[in-house]
Amino acid sequence: MSFLENPPENVCFGCGKANPRGLHLDFELKPSSPPGGERVVTQFVPKEDEVGWPGLLHTGFHQFVLFETAYWAALTLGGKVHRFGGHASFDQDRLPRVGRVCTVEASIVGRDPELKVLATSRNDRGAPCGRLETNWVPASRKAVEAAGISLPTYLLDEMDP
Repeated sequence: MSFLENPPENVCFGCGKANPRGLHLDFELKPSSPPGGERVVTQFVPKEDEVGWPGLLHTGFHQFVLFETAYWAALTLGGKVHRFGGHASFDQDRLPRVGRVCTVEASIVGRDPELKVLATSRNDRGAPCGRLETNWVPASRKAVEAAGISLPTYLLDEMDP
């Protein structure tokens, strides 16, 4: 198990340490169960200001943490290529509770032709909370510039032309 490298200047709301309002998620690479692959895992504790219903994480935050974990799986397990999310499908069984650990993990479940990632969350008792399946396409420098997106140099330097 090892924590994934994240540049300190990263301002991403989900994982950036340089974002004062962000979630500051850390991600680990772990072996899959059953053996044969790897998965990206994070744990977070929902805060009082992230609620929808009293004491329960807001559904939007829940989906966001699943999406962020799916991105890190696509990046890490998909060949260190930055990607754009395409279609996403989200289902929710229950909401994580404020003040209790929620574990999210993601792994690649397909490559035909787009990378497909499945992210799931479990509450502190191990009960399933949510599931997000997403498709990811490589982000090229040309596509980013055509979309008018301004990215930090460290990200642009990692992209294919």
